[in-house]
Amino acid sequence: MNDGQAVLLADIQRPIALFAQGLYGHFLHLKPIEPAAREAAGADGENQHGESIELPACIGQFQTRSHNLGAYRIAVLRQIGYLADGAADFTLDGARKRMSVLPSAPSAPDLSELERFLALGSRPALLRRMFLTLEGARIDGLIAQRYPGAAADLARVRARARAQRPNTVAANAVVKAVESLILYSLGGERSGLPGEWLALVDSVLAAGADVYDSACSAVELCRAIDARFHLRARTGLQSADAAPADDAQESEYFSAPPDVASLGLDFSAELAVKIVGARHHRGGQVGGLQSLSSRVITSGTPETSAQEVKSPDGGEAARALAAALPQEPSRSYLYDEWDYHTRAYLRAWCRLYEKRLRGERFDFIDDVHRRHALLAEQVRRQFGFIRPEQWHRVRRTNDGDELELDGVIEAVIDRRVAGASDSKLYVRRDRALRDVAAAFLMDMSASTGFPLPAPTAAGSASDAPAEYAPYFYGGVDDIPPVAAQPKRRVIDVAKDALALMCEALRRLGDSCAIYGFSGDGRERVEFLVAKDFRDRLSAQTWAALAAMEPLRSTRMGTAIRHALVKLLREPARMKVLVIVSDGYPQDHDYGPDRRDDSYGIEDTACALREAERAGVIAFCVTIDPAGHDYLRRMCADSRYMVIDDVMALPRELTKIYRTLTA
Repeated sequence: MNDGQAVLLADIQRPIALFAQGLYGHFLHLKPIEPAAREAAGADGENQHGESIELPACIGQFQTRSHNLGAYRIAVLRQIGYLADGAADFTLDGARKRMSVLPSAPSAPDLSELERFLALGSRPALLRRMFLTLEGARIDGLIAQRYPGAAADLARVRARARAQRPNTVAANAVVKAVESLILYSLGGERSGLPGEWLALVDSVLAAGADVYDSACSAVELCRAIDARFHLRARTGLQSADAAPADDAQESEYFSAPPDVASLGLDFSAELAVKIVGARHHRGGQVGGLQSLSSRVITSGTPETSAQEVKSPDGGEAARALAAALPQEPSRSYLYDEWDYHTRAYLRAWCRLYEKRLRGERFDFIDDVHRRHALLAEQVRRQFGFIRPEQWHRVRRTNDGDELELDGVIEAVIDRRVAGASDSKLYVRRDRALRDVAAAFLMDMSASTGFPLPAPTAAGSASDAPAEYAPYFYGGVDDIPPVAAQPKRRVIDVAKDALALMCEALRRLGDSCAIYGFSGDGRERVEFLVAKDFRDRLSAQTWAALAAMEPLRSTRMGTAIRHALVKLLREPARMKVLVIVSDGYPQDHDYGPDRRDDSYGIEDTACALREAERAGVIAFCVTIDPAGHDYLRRMCADSRYMVIDDVMALPRELTKIYRTLTA
């Protein structure tokens, strides 16, 4: 590998993701895969947040960076080809219509139909290798036909894949024959193979060939190889019980996983089989995709299933949140993480999924007003006292701090021509504009679902209205019952506080966004958008805010970095990030030792320093009584507050914002 010219997926994730989206028609998650980790990466848990493709974490096999980048483009083109024109469309019923003899596939709920097909026959390992080879050659042919600009990159990748194939001088006849077929499919020489074998390879390159042509040709090649080397005529695929034992050399050859470093056809096609299997595991549709050549690229979003979400309340809140998630694929981003042990960043260590929240509680803001009528009025009055923090130049006034040069010139000309002129020749500086963008980042970890103690017991006699006194009714038994109110949780109070803030900031003219975050390991950091900067306050906004529910852990550093990226895109002069949490940063893999609380604290502190260097004012608010112990390690004393009484959060949040932006 040429380390000096190598290309890391982490460095090109954004442009290569846009490249993939432009080809496929909607967003695809890019998953890095290391050669050593390839076998361990199964279908379980994949694609839980939408469709994805897997790419090598690094490509450095070529001598120049541009050639290595071209190899990434070919890897993307290949996998999109499989999704849109290949393995994703395969069904056993479709295969039976094209093949004269195809045994019934055993019932296997854990396998996709393509995987069940590849497990058929007397030599399933041979069938799998032949299918992957032919399907890869067919997809490469489509790429060459549809994208002439990719011809040089494709030829270079195929030439290197040929050079990286194993040496078969000492191999037995079956291995030599299969390797010769693979080399031929990569553009190599005919190598003395039978003409009918080569014709089967060429058939998948013909115009109009599809995945079933690859399957049919793979079956015919398996029959031909068996007939030639085992001298047993085949009238059809037989069961695995009738298969002779492979010798050790063949077993080792066929069991070896495709080489990610070679970027060969077998590796790309193997990943396509894995993608189809992952779709099957999550209950997604396999078929129904348009041809890559006729795909219309739109901004539409296909339906995806709601994701399983965990919470501490037994599942009701989780199901409500799952129903609130949008029926659209989320976007994912890779972020570095600070490892304080090595004093270095872990490159592209965390994957964050950004998703839009949707909800059905459109009356949420009315409930907030009923609960906090007095406080809402106080917040409006307090924000009314905030003076604009930026001077605004008002031109063409009767008085001011400086002359308006253009107005003076026009006045001189008018006076000489008409004998009269305009007297508005000054520029006045008024403090009339605010230029603030504020992002509120709310912790949605499981601990925010803990109930708060009620001020008084619900339904007690003291709760009864005064007009229900026994004097007017027959006795205490005649007092109408008061419905018990559900217990308030930490997250409920936080949502009320943010709702009041949003209303106040709308009147003030500040731009604001509300985000929530949670974590379930470094590969699944969730970033939920209730309101973005460009969103108007509406019933949908309030419903999205109401849909925030407790989820998992508190991977705070990654969420801060993503909120920082979104803030820095705003044109406002002053940018503020307020983090509302109920505990210290923690996740089950936040550092090599789960018991090491310092790792998450140090990473979060590093993220806050990044915000400060970028000119963003960050402030942490926690309702954890022990917050002083770790917040003083994360930020300066003037940049955090510990609130003892969670019910005071709406009032205190208002004061904090006034102090930061006034």
